[in-house]
Amino acid sequence: MIIDPREYQAATVNGVLDHRDKDERTIWCAPTGSGKTVMQALSCQRDMALGDASAILTPRNEIFSQTHGMVSGLCGHSNVSVLRAKRQGESWNPVNAVHVVSWPTLISRSRKSKFWFPRVKRVHVDECHLSMAPKILEILHHYAPKAIIDGWTATPARQTGKGLGSFFTSIKHVTTVRRLIDDGYLAPVEYWGGATPDMAGIKIVRGDFEVGKLSKASQLLVGDVVDNWLRLASDRHTIVFAVDIAHAEMLAHKFKSIGIRTAALHVRMDQDDRDEVVRQFKSGDIQVLVNVSIASYGFDAPSVNCIVIARKTMSIVLHLQMIGRGMRPAEDNEGRPITDKNHADFKTCMVLDHAGNVPSLGQADDLFRWRLDEGKKACENWTRNPNSGEAKESAVHVCENCTNIFSRSRVCPKCGWKVPFSKKDVDTVDADLVRIGKNLLDKLPEGWPTHEIFYAMLIRYGATHGYKPGWPSVKYKEKCGVWPERHWMNMASVPTDARIENWIISRNIAYAKAKKKAQQVG
Repeated sequence: MIIDPREYQAATVNGVLDHRDKDERTIWCAPTGSGKTVMQALSCQRDMALGDASAILTPRNEIFSQTHGMVSGLCGHSNVSVLRAKRQGESWNPVNAVHVVSWPTLISRSRKSKFWFPRVKRVHVDECHLSMAPKILEILHHYAPKAIIDGWTATPARQTGKGLGSFFTSIKHVTTVRRLIDDGYLAPVEYWGGATPDMAGIKIVRGDFEVGKLSKASQLLVGDVVDNWLRLASDRHTIVFAVDIAHAEMLAHKFKSIGIRTAALHVRMDQDDRDEVVRQFKSGDIQVLVNVSIASYGFDAPSVNCIVIARKTMSIVLHLQMIGRGMRPAEDNEGRPITDKNHADFKTCMVLDHAGNVPSLGQADDLFRWRLDEGKKACENWTRNPNSGEAKESAVHVCENCTNIFSRSRVCPKCGWKVPFSKKDVDTVDADLVRIGKNLLDKLPEGWPTHEIFYAMLIRYGATHGYKPGWPSVKYKEKCGVWPERHWMNMASVPTDARIENWIISRNIAYAKAKKKAQQVG
């Protein structure tokens, strides 16, 4: 296997190789989809070329398999040693050049014998935000005085919001989500809101909402979750995040009851069943995967283009990890990421937020700054408020017409709904208002939705009224002067708002009058 690293990946690998101070334990903060596994594998390959052994510690089997495949391809299968619960065809040798290690397996076996610790000069701790549990810290402290330790994560904080400064000593930022989206390495995201659970009486436990009561409150929204998915994303490959197993099973049952190929995924399933569900989902045999935490980190499925957030959280770590599952770019037939925004299969991820997490915690491409402090919040959203960590929720709006979530404007970019001015706003607006700027939607009047949503509304109107399949395209061309984009044909429809309906009715009336006049002339 040969990998041509991206510029920031090559720079990061060079930085890792320059990191030789065993007293400095660095976290490499790299967004979901930036290629943390690639950078770790390249670092192992470079260390091997220098005659140094290294290990990658992984927290879960789903991540382990992806890491092992990448490292074996780069470093050679015979150079890679595997340590996890016994699997056919996998071998363990503590003196190999590269080791891919399962945390749970090493924790269990090292307590019986020190033999199971791989003999390495460098340890990569994958998803290191999960490494502060006492059992895992035992492993890290075994290596801390002997080996160089590098942590890797998109979200360097515990789920409680505290930093990782009890073990790690520095954070280095690899790149930003916004830069990755601009370069085509991550898919852009559009956000849609929905009904949210009633949080009255739900306590905060260890920095997040009490799971039991949150699950009961969220179960009341199961129908709304499924109905909105049918309205907006019925043709999309989808991951749903549930509160707990009962909530996940209820959601999965609801999807299945309407004929959607759906499976639940949670820790009470045995590993073989989990592996089979993941295989079927990634192959496309399963359209909707309802999971509890398992797919929230290290779960790579580029075909996923819809994320349904059906659980409320106060954790910025969990929030960003959930959204990140849908941001990997689509791949072509040869498995290469499609980064060209003009490509017919270029992907946009849709996030359906039934928890109100996006307005309160932020969007994936906001600028988050992380710190190691244990006594303070480890993360600040500088996009919301560059002067403090407090989010300005008033700057984020949920459209009352189509439920799109948007910011930096009072006009919904999807349907044209305008945020009403509050009394405070009115008091501060100058008396003499003038129109500024110009309408950027060529051929569409001010206040209308975007071209894509306009076409989606035509699809819904045509289907509802029994028109021929080509009717939406004809009406779109009539209004916009060009035919719609080919890849819009398969997208989900959107309910028609009053402005669009009035325009359609006016065109129907004009058509009827013209037809009647032609008959009279004839």
